[in-house]
Amino acid sequence: MTKHLIILALSLGSAKCPSSAQDGQRPPPPEGGAGGAHLHLLPRGTEETLNLTADQRRQVTDLEVELKTKLEIILTPDQMEKLKAMRPPQPPGGQAIRGQRPPAPDGNSETARAPAGKANGAGAKLLPAGVTRVPVVFSGGHETDPIDHGRPVVLIAAALGVKPEVFREAFSHVHPAGPGGGPTDAEARQNKTALMNALGKFGITNERLDAVSNFYRYPPGRGGVWKNQTATANALVKNGAVISYEITSGGAGYSTPPTLSVPDIKGATARVEISFGKDMETNGAVSAITASQDK
Repeated sequence: MTKHLIILALSLGSAKCPSSAQDGQRPPPPEGGAGGAHLHLLPRGTEETLNLTADQRRQVTDLEVELKTKLEIILTPDQMEKLKAMRPPQPPGGQAIRGQRPPAPDGNSETARAPAGKANGAGAKLLPAGVTRVPVVFSGGHETDPIDHGRPVVLIAAALGVKPEVFREAFSHVHPAGPGGGPTDAEARQNKTALMNALGKFGITNERLDAVSNFYRYPPGRGGVWKNQTATANALVKNGAVISYEITSGGAGYSTPPTLSVPDIKGATARVEISFGKDMETNGAVSAITASQDK
């Protein structure tokens, strides 16, 4: 619902409406937040034109509060200021008649997104009243398909810019060394030739193949893991329940979505998404976390 509210607010709120005494019927900007930016779902004067009832006006106000509260969680303070600048200015002398704003809603599901592997905004954002940050714990996320015998093929293929099945087919022509040690020089040259014959047609150079192979090389044996960086995020908690998440660093090197837990929050669940790309420093990063609360 939040996505639809944002689209509605931006599309309708940007309309220019003439100032009139009816503008004074809008509620005042709330205290705190990103400069007190107030978001209207309906153009000014619409309430009177539609002859909305007091209950309908209250429900519209509740939706406006919900939109602003959730945007303050998703956007940085700088982005909120830019959004505020897009709004038609409140005319001088406007008077509110609806009283104090209601508290921010709890909500059950929110999705936090961040550029893969990057910090999600500089500095901590202001939070609505009653909301606190709790650092989450990530675990796992380095599983591989059994057919790949421990190789992070999804990461290697993404870094090379090909699909996993393309790399699997190319690697099927390679004869890995046995447990007794690495390949001989002749075997190494033969393997490289086989890979380049299969991957060269996709624009992959020998230098790029070496760089990716070395980056994702890992100690042999059980439990060996390639180079990776743990993601970091916060759960936004209100009244003992998680209402959303904020990603502070997407990390890197996840081949599967990691498991997320929130200390001391019983029943908190979340769906974690990861993204892949050619940049090995952000390949396999946590890109989105969708919060939900078990009932």
